[in-house]
Amino acid sequence: MKTRLGVLTVVALVAYGLKRHYADASTDALSWMLAPTAQLVGAVTGIAFTTVPGEGYFSAEHMFLIEKACAGVNFMIAAFAMVAFTLLHRMQSIRTGIAVVGVSLAASYAAAVVVNAVRIVIALWLAAYPMELLSLSPADIHRLEGITVYFGGLLLLYALVRWIDSGRPSFRYALPLGCYYLVTLGVPLVNGASHVNQAFLSHAMIVLLVPPVLILFVWSSRRLVSLYPRRNVSAGSSPHARCAGSHAAAAATSSSAPAPTR
Repeated sequence: MKTRLGVLTVVALVAYGLKRHYADASTDALSWMLAPTAQLVGAVTGIAFTTVPGEGYFSAEHMFLIEKACAGVNFMIAAFAMVAFTLLHRMQSIRTGIAVVGVSLAASYAAAVVVNAVRIVIALWLAAYPMELLSLSPADIHRLEGITVYFGGLLLLYALVRWIDSGRPSFRYALPLGCYYLVTLGVPLVNGASHVNQAFLSHAMIVLLVPPVLILFVWSSRRLVSLYPRRNVSAGSSPHARCAGSHAAAAATSSSAPAPTR
């Protein structure tokens, strides 16, 4: 118990350190996150990004800037805490606890780069093909896209970690949802964001509503997928049973029929 509490304290301190670093760092100081993200986006889309000191990574062709707000550090913090809590049962000693912290940090960093790149690729597509959705502004659509991709990334990462850890994927939603809310709403509230303006309240409402809707969508989709094979098997087994019964009846009839007389 003491070992787990000590390791969880380390996890909390690392998460706090990442948050403080992100809050105080310049764009250039976040190149450890922005550079691989820009490279991955460029590899997927073929778009060339040029380093602009003090601003980020810029594509003159698409007039798109990958800046500090696109770093995805908040996602990394949520993913780090989630993976560490998922692997909490493996913290049996100081050595295994340190290993869990290291694995959680590496997994959250890799996931942050990939998920952030996916979000930017989708944002580039939305910028190239703007759409009108329920009279939402481009900023609202961008916000919805970010929340959906980030929280969806947490769900997929959780399922992957559970699969690697226990041999089967799990789509439990409480831990990813709690970590996401803690980083996106809990920390800003502690820092006094509730006293900023109406904009934060509007953002908080969207953050509160979108993840449950996504959870409902994932749960419904998995439910339909799990029911389809059963219906298919039950629908397919009936004709085979009738055919088997028909053949058996035919065999019984032929065997019970009298032999032809000569």
